[in-house]
Amino acid sequence: MSINLRISASASGTRNVYDNNLDFSSFGGSPGASGAANIAALASFNSAYAALSGRTQLYIPPGTYNGSTGFNFASSGGNANSLVVSAYGVTLTSPSDGSFNGFAVGGASGPYNDNTHNAKFVTATEGSSTITLVTAGQTSLFTVGKWVLLAGIDMQGGGFPQNPGYFEFKQILSIGIGTITFTEPLINTYEDTWPIYNAGTGSSIDQGGPGNIYVLKDPWNQFLEMKGVRFTDNGNGTYGGGRFVQWTDCTFDTYGPIPSMSLLYRSVRCTGAGFGGLEIDKCVHRIEFIDSMHRAVDFQSASINELYVSNMTQSPTPRWRGGASKGNTFLNLNTGTFSFGETNYGAMGPTYMENCVATTGDWFSANKFPFSDYTEEGGGVLSYAGGPSPASRTGYWAVPGTYCVLLDNAGTPGFAQSFQVLDVTTSGGRTYVTTNLPFPVPSTINGKSAPWNIASHPCADLTMINCSGNSMFTTQSALPAHTPFQSWTL
Repeated sequence: MSINLRISASASGTRNVYDNNLDFSSFGGSPGASGAANIAALASFNSAYAALSGRTQLYIPPGTYNGSTGFNFASSGGNANSLVVSAYGVTLTSPSDGSFNGFAVGGASGPYNDNTHNAKFVTATEGSSTITLVTAGQTSLFTVGKWVLLAGIDMQGGGFPQNPGYFEFKQILSIGIGTITFTEPLINTYEDTWPIYNAGTGSSIDQGGPGNIYVLKDPWNQFLEMKGVRFTDNGNGTYGGGRFVQWTDCTFDTYGPIPSMSLLYRSVRCTGAGFGGLEIDKCVHRIEFIDSMHRAVDFQSASINELYVSNMTQSPTPRWRGGASKGNTFLNLNTGTFSFGETNYGAMGPTYMENCVATTGDWFSANKFPFSDYTEEGGGVLSYAGGPSPASRTGYWAVPGTYCVLLDNAGTPGFAQSFQVLDVTTSGGRTYVTTNLPFPVPSTINGKSAPWNIASHPCADLTMINCSGNSMFTTQSALPAHTPFQSWTL
């Protein structure tokens, strides 16, 4: 997937020139205004912005702006698709009600939270540019030129937005009889035989499973940048959903700007030293942290494709946990505990680390699944009733193509053997997971003994160069490139 981002150029290509320059004070916004008046001023700006085209800059004069609800910039649809909020010396405050949003989220951007704005499509392979819908008439949901989300494999079974094992954003080039063609080829293969566990309702999103294509609301197709703002402690995360979302020179008292539902999320020279840390949500193609400091970063799932980190020193009580599913690059990261593996769902992908320092290097996995929950069908096939996981656990480890591990009950890690998930299907109320495990699985492997547990592999492809601060980093740096975490053989 190509990302062509012109950060500071007008339509004519001239740097630092905007088609529209607006001042927040002209809409009634003021440090001296009431919270209700500032939110009303923001609503007036959003209406004006939606009617504009080209690149828009909103200047907010320095000062502290109180809001009666969350500040939600660029929340309207319309022609506008590029907004830079220049707000150096500005502090935004709002109630601790969970509504403090930097940019459009919570239904204003991204997919619809229902099961009527999506369509299933027949198996489509990586590299193809056209999909065929299972129900031909559902092409009426989609429009040429609009952006959509393609997703497959439900890793969570609930929540909004969904948590797919595979996803990508595409722009529609043309629509045929039951077919949709995109401007770029697919980066993933999607199967129509993958299990579906939660088809959603009129007020909750279809979580997917088999290949699904989702309508994205118009405000999603924007470049949005927030510059120079301090976001005060409001007890909740700051969200920003859009095609490109960038935070530059911003300060966050607590949780920081949560990446979710974007083609590109970028943090440049931002600081988030508060107790909350930064949750990496889901459905982001690429995340970049450049010269930033967020105290704690936690990947709750592998529903992120690419990660790039450069010159990041975390403090105080620093922590990094997890990474993206397709590729991770860490350059000059300095942290406390660096934990491989996702907090909950999926597996961390190929990882390159150079000149990184951590006081502790380990593996974190919140989800371990008793092997006794599964029936060995033969030929490496495991089965269980229902889904997305056996009744004893929540979460979902069986993502086709990913690597997993068998662990004993002696504690973490207790590593016995690695294996790969080859496919997953459903039939007759049972889920069938095809792996390359031996049949039957032996009771003793590499000196470890059953009963076994299953978990996602911490990192099956790990390259470390000149990393230090703990024995794991030092040992791994001496190993060849692409060696699995702690030499956990594949």
